[in-house]
Amino acid sequence: MSTDRYRERVLPEIGDHFPSLGCLPILRAAVDEAENNIQAPRPLIFFGALAAIAVGVQGLCDVRKPIGQCVPISLMLLSIADSGERKSTAENLFFEPIRQFQKMKGTACQSGLKEWESKSKIWETKNKVILKQIAKLTQDERCSEEAERRLIEHGFARPLKPKQFKMLYEDATSEALFLGLFQNLPTAGLVSSEGGGVLNGRALADLSKHNAIWSGDSVTVDRKTSESYEIVGGRLTISIMSQGSAFSEYIKSAGEKSRGSGLWARFLVCWPKSTQGTRLIKNETVSWEHLDKFSVRLVELLEMNTALLEASFPNRKTISFSPEASEVWLKAYNAIESGIKTGGRFYRMGDHASKLADNIARVAALLHCFEGFEGDVSLRTLKFSVDFCLWCSDEFYDLFLPEAQEKLDAVELRKWLWPLLSRDGSWVSKNYIRQYGPNKMREKIRLNKALDELYSQGKIRFFNRGRVQCVELEM
Repeated sequence: MSTDRYRERVLPEIGDHFPSLGCLPILRAAVDEAENNIQAPRPLIFFGALAAIAVGVQGLCDVRKPIGQCVPISLMLLSIADSGERKSTAENLFFEPIRQFQKMKGTACQSGLKEWESKSKIWETKNKVILKQIAKLTQDERCSEEAERRLIEHGFARPLKPKQFKMLYEDATSEALFLGLFQNLPTAGLVSSEGGGVLNGRALADLSKHNAIWSGDSVTVDRKTSESYEIVGGRLTISIMSQGSAFSEYIKSAGEKSRGSGLWARFLVCWPKSTQGTRLIKNETVSWEHLDKFSVRLVELLEMNTALLEASFPNRKTISFSPEASEVWLKAYNAIESGIKTGGRFYRMGDHASKLADNIARVAALLHCFEGFEGDVSLRTLKFSVDFCLWCSDEFYDLFLPEAQEKLDAVELRKWLWPLLSRDGSWVSKNYIRQYGPNKMREKIRLNKALDELYSQGKIRFFNRGRVQCVELEM
């Protein structure tokens, strides 16, 4: 990952403007309000809201793509922002209702857990008595069939541990995460606003299992010291907010393995421009009324999730697309597929592109359900989802496929050269550039590579004035 972002991207249709939320009234108002109040980058705020929505909705609905396949609506989200960008604040604003709801349900569950602990002790005591009886009868060479029958019947009467409303995992190993999905609520969020802990810990250790559960497949966990188990119908959203340095370290140590496994191809990525230096205090009363409405809607969905504690297999609603939205989704799918070829928008990003249309469908279904829209996903909601996911795709490009250094240097050198040549004439000597140009290009070899890149693009040409090599604009 380059620390110097290539913001002037190669493809002309790509821009930096974040898509408008005009068709999403509850979400738009909450994001606008949060942006005004905390002045963090808008994409960072939106990613915090979208992650909370995905955690709250994924257990209730699936989406049927226009090609007929029904898939989960869980998301994998990655936000890159350095210290001071208010990552934790942006996340906490939207996850607070989930944390409070989980805490409330956990308190209510305590009496049930205590009752289960007492019944388990009673069961264990009786189990030991029956086992001792069988041992004594066997030792005395007497018939133990009746005692064995009682042991089997007693085994069926073992009290079951009540499931807990455990939805958020913020500092968990992969083993604890998947065991929680099996024993408790089958829908969860792995969330971290300081992503270094997740990236460098064991939460993402089982890459194949994370890929499988994202796709909606069953996950089998084999254990040496205890009983193995299978997660069927589990749903998991991952939201990681990380500093650029922490993510760079992760990529150096495990990036090739995780990228090769297809894990990062599933992620929607944002790497927004900093707002530091522009966050001036405004003399006005801070209001959170729209965030409160967001929270009320989220809690409504969390209440619906409590039914998953009792269901042996979740009965989820299937979200489909309107005919108009289906047509646009199919066009987007084909355009993405065509863009994988050499020179296309998704060239060298085939892994990411192969999951992009799926993510578009997931985002559209999530927003449709959260906003409480009736019927099928509308064209407006789908169009936003297309724009948003393509915006994320551009961010993915910046993060995982940075331009070669000479291309980056050429962009910077061109910005410095053009005003100079426009003001003082159409040419300048190479020695002048080395003396007064950008600091990075004062080293001869690096400057030559940047100039050669501009020459190959047809932007400049070289000529000599005596023994002095000069550069002028190519007319």
